[in-house]
Amino acid sequence: MRRFLIGLMIIMLICHVNAPLHADGNHTIMTREEFQEWLFNQNVTRKVTLIQQHHTWAPSYKHFNGSNHHRLLEGMRNHHIKKMGWNNIAQHITTFPDGKIAISRPLNSIPEGTIGKEANAEGITIENLGNFDAGYDVMTKEQRDTIVYITALLCIKFGLTPSIDSITYHHWWHYRTKERVLDNADDKDVKSCPGTSFFGGNTTNDAKKYFYPLVSKKIKEIKATME
Repeated sequence: MRRFLIGLMIIMLICHVNAPLHADGNHTIMTREEFQEWLFNQNVTRKVTLIQQHHTWAPSYKHFNGSNHHRLLEGMRNHHIKKMGWNNIAQHITTFPDGKIAISRPLNSIPEGTIGKEANAEGITIENLGNFDAGYDVMTKEQRDTIVYITALLCIKFGLTPSIDSITYHHWWHYRTKERVLDNADDKDVKSCPGTSFFGGNTTNDAKKYFYPLVSKKIKEIKATME
């Protein structure tokens, strides 16, 4: 019995050490390193070919106090369920100004949201907390690093190469028809999401010039540590 109790205590200690930073019934908050371990241990049985980048717009930086991750996530979840009529919070992943990451929707569950069924069918949705339109929130280095890092990890996990066909901005999808229009739409027909200042801008050229190279570089760095 004594040996059994000692063994049980050791198992509990190991589980505690490897546990995510904060977890409750609907959301799990992680560091970048915890997210990497968690992601590579996920058995995702559906096809994933598209990583979506969004910004929350509201809540934004002024609503984040450094310790209210769960409260903000629950606010989004309640809005999505009660106001939008969805069955859960729309996004799989949320990033925060402090660099933390939240997992709220199972990866095997297709995301919901206004981007449309085509983008959602084989998509993973990342919501980045903040309003990244020009003149509003200036993205912190911590959040910037996290966005690049987790996007690179998702590319590795699902065998994707950064391009307009694998990493998409909400701005490239028509608000009403839900068709991909890339840069060929009037502002009134598309959302600015993930923001007109998101990594240099929200156009396809901005993504190719400012965002994809960072993700590609990070993919190489991560793979080098895994060899």
